[in-house]
Amino acid sequence: MDVYRLCKEIYSTDVLQGHGGPVTAGRWHNQGQRIVYCASSEALAVLELRVHLGRYVPRARYVMHTLDIPEEDIMNLPAEGLANDWNAIPHTAASRAVGDEWLKSGRSVALRVPSIHSQSDRNVLLNPEHGKIRRTRVRARHTYQFDHRLFEISEPKTP
Repeated sequence: MDVYRLCKEIYSTDVLQGHGGPVTAGRWHNQGQRIVYCASSEALAVLELRVHLGRYVPRARYVMHTLDIPEEDIMNLPAEGLANDWNAIPHTAASRAVGDEWLKSGRSVALRVPSIHSQSDRNVLLNPEHGKIRRTRVRARHTYQFDHRLFEISEPKTP
């Protein structure tokens, strides 16, 4: 299965290491856990990053990665059965506990989880400490240029 990861170029060479997780918490993990967040499409990877960037166009160079994960290494987590507030902003302890438990269990290299931004796309979490992570390959990398319109804030137009 192809998944996508958009990150700053300075982190591009070790994209599968999960260096951000120990520094900050995310929707699916508490701070201190090594984890890699990916998306099922390039568009969702851009959107997931965009919501964290603020209103200014990034000056740093970014790289889009296409990662190939063997399908048998991916576990699916459906939205049904999750706590009602799994998609709350800010993130809740319930969704973080799900991710932390999955990381600790070592049940799979990857966990496909719902996205709050798309009903049809999914986020894919990678456990960089799993013994089979080496089966995940970086198939492609390319420099990513943000469309500046993603950062334009204007007044709504009236008819």
